[in-house]
Amino acid sequence: MNPLLAEILRSHEVQDSTGARQPLRAHMNAAEGELIDRVFTAVKPDTSLEIGFAYGISTLFACDALECNQKPCRHIVIDPLETSRFGGIGLSNIERAGYRRFVDFIEAPSELALPRLLSENIRIQVGIIDGFHTFDHALVDFFYVSKMLDVGGVVILDDVNMPSIARLLGHIMTYPAYRIFDATPIGRAPNFLVALRRRLNGSGYSGRHSRDNPSCVAVQKVSADDRGWDWHQDF
Repeated sequence: MNPLLAEILRSHEVQDSTGARQPLRAHMNAAEGELIDRVFTAVKPDTSLEIGFAYGISTLFACDALECNQKPCRHIVIDPLETSRFGGIGLSNIERAGYRRFVDFIEAPSELALPRLLSENIRIQVGIIDGFHTFDHALVDFFYVSKMLDVGGVVILDDVNMPSIARLLGHIMTYPAYRIFDATPIGRAPNFLVALRRRLNGSGYSGRHSRDNPSCVAVQKVSADDRGWDWHQDF
């Protein structure tokens, strides 16, 4: 693990531009970072995309895996609040960790940046969705990410234990093109992933909020999204 990332996780603190320390408030935890590592190690993307940046912790996890993959990769990161809310700390962390060569940062709302990337014919193999957490906004993020995602690619959804994102996952699981790839552990249940796949890939999952939901779930695009123009399935 990158020494800076290890220190931030140990201390739960970050440094601002003056060197002053402040509490780490918005971030993915170690278990979620391990999921990112597993996905990036398995897929080995040429281009990846992340929505939501804050202090850059999830990006550090992603770049850690990209470093180990030992191949060029463009990691596109979108966050409209990096300067106004987070004081540029995320970008500073990426610089200090030595990962700036991977990151293409876009400081704009995702609902504006994503259509532009799609219009540029950008193709991605991994996406991380951790932006604005209302159902409609997260759905818009997924819509565009899915349009850019290659078959075999993986999308990581953070905060699936929140009602809006749990509901989004329930919707995604009605798509014929998507299946569960991996998830963060639920408690100490040894076979949680088998049970989760059965629950989510089956017809009985409603997408309702539950304490039994993992915090982070990765879904894989296993085929082209060839739904008809009038396709609909309740979720």
